[in-house]
Amino acid sequence: RPGDPARVVASADRIATELDWKAKHDVQDMIASAWEGWVRLHPEAARA
Repeated sequence: RPGDPARVVASADRIATELDWKAKHDVQDMIASAWEGWVRLHPEAARA
Protein backbone atom coordinates (compact mmCIF):
# COMPACT_ATOMS: atom_id res chain seq x y z
CA ARG A 1 0.00 0.00 0.00
CA PRO A 2 1.19 3.53 -0.59
CA GLY A 3 3.11 4.79 2.42
CA ASP A 4 3.87 1.37 3.89
CA PRO A 5 7.55 0.58 4.42
CA ALA A 6 9.09 -2.00 2.10
CA ARG A 7 10.27 -3.94 5.13
CA VAL A 8 10.30 -3.58 8.91
CA VAL A 9 13.15 -4.71 11.14
CA ALA A 10 12.91 -4.72 14.92
CA SER A 11 15.21 -5.98 17.62
CA ALA A 12 15.33 -5.26 21.33
CA ASP A 13 18.84 -6.71 21.68
CA ARG A 14 20.67 -3.41 22.06
CA ILE A 15 18.36 -1.93 24.67
CA ALA A 16 18.41 -5.26 26.54
CA THR A 17 22.20 -5.14 26.67
CA GLU A 18 22.58 -1.45 27.49
CA LEU A 19 19.70 -1.01 29.95
CA ASP A 20 19.11 -4.58 31.16
CA TRP A 21 15.59 -4.33 29.73
CA LYS A 22 13.45 -7.16 28.37
CA ALA A 23 10.51 -6.80 26.00
CA LYS A 24 7.24 -8.19 27.35
CA HIS A 25 5.94 -9.11 23.89
CA ASP A 26 7.59 -10.60 20.85
CA VAL A 27 6.92 -9.81 17.19
CA GLN A 28 4.32 -12.59 16.92
CA ASP A 29 2.38 -11.09 19.87
CA MET A 30 2.45 -7.66 18.22
CA ILE A 31 1.23 -9.01 14.88
CA ALA A 32 -1.58 -10.96 16.56
CA SER A 33 -2.63 -7.88 18.53
CA ALA A 34 -2.64 -5.69 15.43
CA TRP A 35 -4.74 -8.26 13.55
CA GLU A 36 -7.24 -8.54 16.43
CA GLY A 37 -7.63 -4.76 16.48
CA TRP A 38 -8.11 -4.65 12.70
CA VAL A 39 -10.76 -7.39 12.82
CA ARG A 40 -12.64 -5.53 15.58
CA LEU A 41 -12.89 -2.52 13.26
CA HIS A 42 -13.38 -4.59 10.09
CA PRO A 43 -15.16 -7.86 11.02
CA GLU A 44 -15.46 -8.85 7.36
CA ALA A 45 -11.65 -9.31 7.30
CA ALA A 46 -11.94 -12.37 9.55
CA ARG A 47 -13.97 -14.20 6.93
CA ALA A 48 -11.39 -13.73 4.16
